[in-house]
Amino acid sequence: MKTILVPTDFSAISDNAINYAAELAKVSDAKLLLFHVYHVPVITTDVPVIIPSLEELGEDCMVGLRKIENEIYNTHGTGMQVECRCECGLVVDEIEELLKKEKIDLIVMGMHGAGYLSEKLIGSVTTAAIRKVKKPILAIAPDVKFRPIKNIAFACDYKEINNKDVLTPLKEFAAIFNAHISVVNVVRETAELVPNTEQAIAGVKLEHSLEGTEHSFHYTENSDVIEGINHFVDQNHSDMVVMIPRMHNVIRNIFMEPQTKRMAFHTHVPLLSLHE
Repeated sequence: MKTILVPTDFSAISDNAINYAAELAKVSDAKLLLFHVYHVPVITTDVPVIIPSLEELGEDCMVGLRKIENEIYNTHGTGMQVECRCECGLVVDEIEELLKKEKIDLIVMGMHGAGYLSEKLIGSVTTAAIRKVKKPILAIAPDVKFRPIKNIAFACDYKEINNKDVLTPLKEFAAIFNAHISVVNVVRETAELVPNTEQAIAGVKLEHSLEGTEHSFHYTENSDVIEGINHFVDQNHSDMVVMIPRMHNVIRNIFMEPQTKRMAFHTHVPLLSLHE
């Protein structure tokens, strides 16, 4: 893990994500790339107003980013590698453009709302990025504070992974922190505890993909998948939840639907979303 991208809108939630990313960068000896996307404000008034030029807006944004950079140095030491960028446009689009120019290994973003996934959250910038951006995204809710990652809960329902490299970030986290990976599948009834042929084959391939890491496989029964994952996180004192949205039908539907019922992951652990 060499470069961590942290988009910020200068909010308290973004600041919390930046602090988490800074701690992670120290542990992994990675560069921190602070990124802000601005746009020309829309004025809805008949009174004449002076609209700043794009150049002025860009300069103001860089002042804000430099302030955050200095705060990082003051808190974490000048040995940190920090770079600042800002662009004009739409956040997700500009993130995708930046990824074409820079080698980014991980994106850390603040997550709004009472939980990771809720009605208020669907359509947010972070959720949109998880849907569209083809890079690992670590979502940090307001209550998440950095702590060493010793137990990782990897939620999946044994869909075949077409690209084994998708698990590289997960294995990197496990290596950096010497963490244990618990692969957990939530089933709705006891009959589902017996895997079918397709699931059995996918499980063998997953076992092979995780070779070299400390890991174990678990099944837990619960009619509510999210509740089942949360219960597993509690029982196993997990420090991170990891998922591949495509691999898990319930999770994929949450990210794709414009509205959904209450779906909230624990706010005290980060959520890592991986993409094939």
